[in-house]
Amino acid sequence: MPLTIRQLFDGKVWSKMWSTYALYDPSYQNHESFGFFIDFGNGLSTIPPSILVNVAIVQGSKEGLVSPLWVGCVGLAMYWQVMYGTIIYVLSFVFNRRYEGKSLLEVCLFVGVSNSLWFIFPTVGIYACVCMLRDGNMDVFQGP
Repeated sequence: MPLTIRQLFDGKVWSKMWSTYALYDPSYQNHESFGFFIDFGNGLSTIPPSILVNVAIVQGSKEGLVSPLWVGCVGLAMYWQVMYGTIIYVLSFVFNRRYEGKSLLEVCLFVGVSNSLWFIFPTVGIYACVCMLRDGNMDVFQGP
């Protein structure tokens, strides 16, 4: 279902998505599980660092608004947290055999594809942060 810009900011839409995934993986229904708390925790704790990184991307260090050292360190910690949580979640999914009763294709598409985004994009973010720390600037955000 394609989302409109308005729907991107609608909590009901996101609760439907969360509920659908919770039907697929019951650990999301259990408020005591890692799967539930890693998403809930990441949802809250990554807001300030995400704003910082977005300001850095838009403004860069041209106006001296944010330091490449600060953005690189905070961003590195944030992206690692998201990627690590994804790795642990997938390992928990497999270890607890929550794939049983589902086809390999279904697991690969539903769990693999949706969670690969939370591995691939943080990896790109980690790369950008390492470049900022190595180079001492935010040129990594500049186009070719």
